[in-house]
Parts: sequence; structure tokens; C-alpha cells
Amino acid sequence: MIPLTRPWTGEEEENALVEVLRSGMLVQGPRVAAFEEAVASAAGRRFGVAVSSGTAALSLALEVAGVGPGDEVLCPALTWPSPAHAAQKLGARVVLVDVDPHEWNATPEALAASRTEATRAAIVIDQFGSPARHEIADALEGLPLIEDAACALGANFANGAACGSLGAVSCFSFHPRKILTTGEGGVCVTDDVELDARLRVLRNHGQRGPGDFAEPGVNLRLGELAGALGAVQMGRLDDALSLRRTHAEAMIAALDGLTFQQAPKGARASHQTLGALVPPGVDPDAIVTAARERGVQLGRLSYALQDVGTIPHDAPLPVARDIAARGIALPLYPQMSEEDRERVIAVVREVLHE
Repeated sequence: MIPLTRPWTGEEEENALVEVLRSGMLVQGPRVAAFEEAVASAAGRRFGVAVSSGTAALSLALEVAGVGPGDEVLCPALTWPSPAHAAQKLGARVVLVDVDPHEWNATPEALAASRTEATRAAIVIDQFGSPARHEIADALEGLPLIEDAACALGANFANGAACGSLGAVSCFSFHPRKILTTGEGGVCVTDDVELDARLRVLRNHGQRGPGDFAEPGVNLRLGELAGALGAVQMGRLDDALSLRRTHAEAMIAALDGLTFQQAPKGARASHQTLGALVPPGVDPDAIVTAARERGVQLGRLSYALQDVGTIPHDAPLPVARDIAARGIALPLYPQMSEEDRERVIAVVREVLHE
């Protein structure tokens, strides 16, 4: 079976884990600090704060942005539920915003049109590693922006800036399906010294220092084993991106029977997920099943949040619903062989034309 994804790890990661185990320091040590610095640098930010997951990063970012009960938070309707759920757990009302039919991200115009006097923050998502439009910052001037760059490590906006550089706090995920992995893990990045300090307090039981509790908090720290993985993985970033782009571009060029996501002109995607839409009237579940029977693991793409059952909404949001209904994900990972890539292309062509 050619899998949907496969983490790229090897001897360097194994050696790094052994070193941590032998050191006796499993939390709050130098490996996490090195990982934080590397991620912040890749995003063009001053500070990085490593936490236990990408969802934890979103939760803390929204909290330091001041989101609380009664506030409204704008969120694109096409995504995994994490950003919306993170806002809801703080007592906020999520306002879902439909996405562009070609880019699959919420546009500056759509987000600005959804803003009200009750809007406290906006979540901007670089869906599947394809950058949102950087003009969102101007369209929502004065409103705290939280960039969900979970899939977009190493991607660039159309103005050349790195994804992860937008807004007050940006968030990355290092789940095994992401560009790089620490197993589970996330990082908040920011340029604001006060936000950096508060993120560090909130991830560590609300402590400013040993026994000095500034506010109620929980344990959202990232351990040293994960930090060691992340530090090694960051050294593979350029190679991982280059290989992903090579495979993605080849499959996009060969599979004209599918509709692929488009990045804004001048932007550069990371291709964390190679998503595509089957033609109208074609059953995506049947395509996924038929491909798996031939040894190629396809998957369904994502969710229209108005349909997950946990997020109250008012608008119909037809674009997100259509993308979720027709979306599939193709196998894509750096160490994929050219032979496997060509096999994916051949099988997808077969099942589309049955």
C-alpha cells in the first residue's frame, strides 16, 4: 500500500532521542529551546513557544489575544475543527466565513464583511499549506489576527514573507501528517515580547518562575524528547519542501481530471496535503475505496464546519460544503519514490474513468 503520508525520520532522530534519555533531562531543557528558535527563525519571528499540540498553540494564542465569553471570533468554514473548538472552549461565539472556490481560504473581503462590533479576533488559515492572502492584515486592521499556519511551515505569502509571520500570534503543528513532526506538538510564534512572556506562563501552570504563580494555567509544555525530534527535523525543512513540491507539481500536471487548490499569484505553497476535487456527480468515497483496493491510500479531504455538529451557524456557506463533499487527499510525502508517484497517478486515472 502506498500510504497517504509517512513521517520522514532516520538515524539522526534516533541518536537525538538516545541523547535526551541519557541526559536525564526530559522537560524544559535545551532541545526544546533550540527547536523554538529554529521555528521562529523559519517564520521570520522573534520568539517561538513550544507547546504540546497545534490545538494547544491555537488555544493559547486566542487566550493571549483576549478572547473570552461573549466575544465573536471569525473562522474559515473549511478546516479541521480545532481552531473553532479552541475559540468555543474560551466561551466565544464562532462566526464561520466561507472560503474562495479556487484558493480554499477565506478572503480579506469575506472576513472583513463578517466583522461586527462584537468581533474580538480573526483566525486566518493557510489551508493545506497554501498561503492565505497577506492583505488580510490590512482588511482587518485593528483586530487581533491569529494565523493558523499548522500546515504552512516553509510556505510564503505573495509578498515574499514567510507563513507564520501574519498577525499577533501564529501557530504551527508538528503532528505526523504535517511538514515536519515531533509526534505531537505545536509552536506559537510572535514578535511581541509581552505575548511571548504570557504564552510561556500559560503553558506552564501559570508560573512566572518556580512557585511564582501569575494566573491559573495548565500544563501544555512540550517535552525534551519531542523537542529533540523537532530540532533535527528543522534541519530537513528545505529538503522536505523541495521534495514535496516536486511530487505535488508532477501529480497536478498529470491529473487534469481533478481540480486542485490554487495559491494566490506569487505565493508559494508547502503542499502539506495534496487535495483535489472530483468532478461533480462523482462519488469521492467510491474513488477512495477503489484506489485503496489497488494499493493506493487516498483519503477524504476536510470538513465544512457547519456540518460537524458542534458549531452553531447561520449562513449556508456553500463553497466550503462543496469542497468538503467532493474533496480527496492524494498520497504525498518527501521520501516518496518516483515509481510510487507514477503509480498514484496511474491508479487515480483508472478509478476516475471507471
